[in-house]
Amino acid sequence: MDPTGQSSLYGPPPWNFSGRSVTLIVDCDQRAIAKLVPKPLTIIPDSPVRFTIHELICDIGFGTDFAARHPERCLVREAVVALAVQFEGVEGFYDPFLYCDSAEEITVGREMFGWPQLDAKIWITPPDPVYGARVGDRFTGKVQRKNGPVLSLTMEVDNRENFDRSVPAFSTFYTMRIIPDPTNLNRTVEIFQSHMSDISIEHAKFGQGELNVFSPELKALKPEKIGAARCNAIKWTKNRSKMVHSQIIGRDETL
Repeated sequence: MDPTGQSSLYGPPPWNFSGRSVTLIVDCDQRAIAKLVPKPLTIIPDSPVRFTIHELICDIGFGTDFAARHPERCLVREAVVALAVQFEGVEGFYDPFLYCDSAEEITVGREMFGWPQLDAKIWITPPDPVYGARVGDRFTGKVQRKNGPVLSLTMEVDNRENFDRSVPAFSTFYTMRIIPDPTNLNRTVEIFQSHMSDISIEHAKFGQGELNVFSPELKALKPEKIGAARCNAIKWTKNRSKMVHSQIIGRDETL
């Protein structure tokens, strides 16, 4: 923060996103999923895990005209591992792992909302610039960090019209922000509930997907079977959040 406001990495919510995504849903070990979900959130039993790679333009809180004028700051790729959870009857996703190539996204995610974003390099196959996604086309997303590959997913478009499994809608997300106290090393743990608005998923194509995980943190979520996948255009607005839980834990305590 400075008197001109020009040094800020990001502005306040709402944040507007638009771009495209490739999503794969797979069954993972339920015990491994439960270990990754903080209380008071609870997993939705037998729900698949959603792996998504986005390629987006985001206005980082400064408005859509700013995004149009500053692609060097507003183009972003991210890879999301999302677990289906619920809190007091409200279903949504909790993301224990999230990879990103934007300093603005990583900073606001960790400082304001508690998204656990890690710096990464991310690639995603674009659709045909004239015809879009067609049956038989293949789309691949890859994520890599400094210590090597993290995950890769791929799909081949076929004639199916939807997922064959039920997953929560892309609307509600839960995040956990942990703030260390430098004076006594206690930590404040906060759980937030965020509702996305103005969601639009367009030009959706479905097909068979395949996932490979490489990084140690994802090994427990390695699926035994291939799953269904979707590629699509997407837009949404991220708004302010609601705190649903807060606690202080000591320096030697664990969640």
